[in-house]
Amino acid sequence: METQYFPSVSSSILLVDDEPDILLALQDLLEGEGYHIDVATTGEDALERVKVCTYDTVLLDIRLPGIDGLLVLERMGKLAPGLPIIILTSCTTLDSVTGPLDKLGAFEFLHKPINRPEIKTAIRHALKAQHLGKKIEQANHALVESERRFQAVFHAANDAIVLANHHGRILSWNPAAELMFGYSAEEIFGQPLTAIMPVRYREAHVNGMARLQATGEPHVLGKTVSLHGLRKNGQEFPIELSLNSWNNGRHPSYSGFIRDISNRLSSDLNQDVTVN
Repeated sequence: METQYFPSVSSSILLVDDEPDILLALQDLLEGEGYHIDVATTGEDALERVKVCTYDTVLLDIRLPGIDGLLVLERMGKLAPGLPIIILTSCTTLDSVTGPLDKLGAFEFLHKPINRPEIKTAIRHALKAQHLGKKIEQANHALVESERRFQAVFHAANDAIVLANHHGRILSWNPAAELMFGYSAEEIFGQPLTAIMPVRYREAHVNGMARLQATGEPHVLGKTVSLHGLRKNGQEFPIELSLNSWNNGRHPSYSGFIRDISNRLSSDLNQDVTVN
């Protein structure tokens, strides 16, 4: 069931018209609905108000003294991108201005004389669009911040981080992985994960990927396993590998966190020798 949107009584609306009777009627109508109303009688005044105040929507008369309404519409769109602007006009036909209005970003256009139900409906639609636009902007901002945090961790991590697609081909890896395996990120991009595995692991890896694609049953995802990695120079070294997956569309992607445990094993071996 679709969730209904109820405009906030604190929603702020700017009315722009040079006819006092029209302004008074609109102000009375919309304040009766609980909205906060500001009024401007010229295009210059309207633009100044948009510079210093935040509005949720604007009702703009297309015929204004001084600056033409179309120019006001264009400038408002630049001052407050995404602000829904409802055009009011006494023209009997909008054929001559509909094209420019669409291009300049008018949200909707209504005929005078004022039709009260039509005005209220248009305002609700505009406020809903503004509300959804803000939610999308907040979601995008959160996504950007999340990406920034990930990139900070990705590049600063001491462990190698390897990202691969559902075919098992490397999408990216961090500076620690470059140092660990000897390949630059550009060199390794698009290469199979088998490029950094000793030969004895490769068949099992290919079979495991095929099984995962066919059944969705992971054997090592979410676990930490001890294996060996293969450097660019052909040297094998012991590693701990933690694998995870995420879905970002139709297919899963994979991340591997890899730690070189050569020093740990050497230390353990030295301790055993000392004890013995």
